[in-house]
Amino acid sequence: MITKIPFIIITISFTILSCKKIEKEKTKETVLFEKTMQHQDYIFSTLVSKNGKIVFEEYYNGKTKDSLCDVQSLTKGIMSILIGIAIDKEYIKNINEPIEKYFPEEFKNLTDNKKNTITIEHLLNQTSGLSWKGYLEHQEWLTNENPISFVLKKNLENNPGEKYNYNSGATHLLSVIISRAYGNSTLDFADQFLFSHLNIYDTNWQKRNKGYYDGSGLGLKMKPIDLMKIAQLLEKNGNWKGKQLVSKEWIQKLFDKNEKSSTKWGLRNSKHGFCWYQSEFKGNKIDYGMGYGGQFIIMIPSKKIIIVTTHNHDTPNGIEQQIKFLNGKLPILIEKYDS
Repeated sequence: MITKIPFIIITISFTILSCKKIEKEKTKETVLFEKTMQHQDYIFSTLVSKNGKIVFEEYYNGKTKDSLCDVQSLTKGIMSILIGIAIDKEYIKNINEPIEKYFPEEFKNLTDNKKNTITIEHLLNQTSGLSWKGYLEHQEWLTNENPISFVLKKNLENNPGEKYNYNSGATHLLSVIISRAYGNSTLDFADQFLFSHLNIYDTNWQKRNKGYYDGSGLGLKMKPIDLMKIAQLLEKNGNWKGKQLVSKEWIQKLFDKNEKSSTKWGLRNSKHGFCWYQSEFKGNKIDYGMGYGGQFIIMIPSKKIIIVTTHNHDTPNGIEQQIKFLNGKLPILIEKYDS
């Protein structure tokens, strides 16, 4: 006698098999995606946040979630946040203050009176007018016994505010300003007003000669997960768990397109100002920070996507690594989480 199998059992069995097949397909897709993310030997980490929650977090080439990575010029973006906090806390009056106020001794030895008109805003916008030949200046600046005067004594090639010229030495002056306005170190300021609130307790921040913490982008190491916290703070307009760490108005200024100048770095048609870049990808605005070698904080506000990635910075191929990530992996990441 042949027993008839109830229809409902057949249906359940088919559903289970179908689900297992889909699960298997998804696993293959995930494996392929992860291989795409890690196949280079110079990538250290990739993290993705969607709608405020981390949905992807992987570390490569011996790095772990506890590894400190050299963030390079992402330091500049952090400096811009700290300047905003210093203004909020009234340690600094506003960005229109001439920097001469914070460098009285250094300015005594300067002969070009036009330098007296350089403001904090000019340092943030890379429009100080001071001569700077990019990475060609770095070694001499790093080894100079007085890196502050090294920058300020540079020839004034343009009137302050007149022309964009990326100047890492000038950005370091922002760290000195914070330290002198606050009366303690930039790290102490960051710990008290920013890092501690984000549960960021493990950093390695070098000091330059004369004892001020590096603001140039050549001496700060952080965990990638802590970079994500910085990005999520920006995404929430400076609010973290109900506490306004930096004013919404300041965050909006950091990403105001009218505050930015065209730059040859980064994504095609990027603009840069207040230490953050801005561009578009398939019609969506992208705000991002970038450090040499492929250190990125990338925010797509309309999609509520944040991407953080770190790569090896100790290489002459850093620019190539940046381009490979922007042209290769970034579109894949955006497509995967754009839903």
